[in-house]
Amino acid sequence: MRPNVTFLVRTACVATFALTPSVARADVTSWLGVGSGVALQHSEKTGADETVAPLSLSVGVGSSPRAAVVVGGLLRTVTYFSLGTDLGLALRATTGGFARGQFGVAVDAGMVGRWWNGGDFGRYPFQGVVTLGAPWGLGLALGAQVGTLDDAAAARGGFAMLEIDFLRLTVMRQGPTDRVWFNPAPAGGREPR
Repeated sequence: MRPNVTFLVRTACVATFALTPSVARADVTSWLGVGSGVALQHSEKTGADETVAPLSLSVGVGSSPRAAVVVGGLLRTVTYFSLGTDLGLALRATTGGFARGQFGVAVDAGMVGRWWNGGDFGRYPFQGVVTLGAPWGLGLALGAQVGTLDDAAAARGGFAMLEIDFLRLTVMRQGPTDRVWFNPAPAGGREPR
């Protein structure tokens, strides 16, 4: 290496070690849920409303679970049996209680890719989901899809599902449920009492 490049590399290494904190916490909030319930989707082509059973799988990460408000991203797939499967990407904002596996609320807003039935139910609709969280990873998710980003038919539909979030049940959980099933090392550290 040339002398100037060597000097820059050495300076960068020294600065990195000098500025590195002795203790670092980088725990994030994580979600991994599955749920089912009932869904209603409207077909613009036939004008009919389809009531079907959905199956939802979601995974996501967010900021520190110790914060009062947690912000992150969520990937959600919803299979509408006899219709097709949506794949959605959303921003998620939750209360700290929701993130720590207790009572709380999560709000998701994003887009859905819907590549089934030729776009009769909307191809790229906007989706909003509100999840009411309870202890032990349980939740009630209420979602709606509207509009579309392309020239396909506009989406109109929604769902109501009971969900269980396995990470809110296990590694994220802390608080009153510790009296029944103690979590010795919750992600993000234990919240102050």
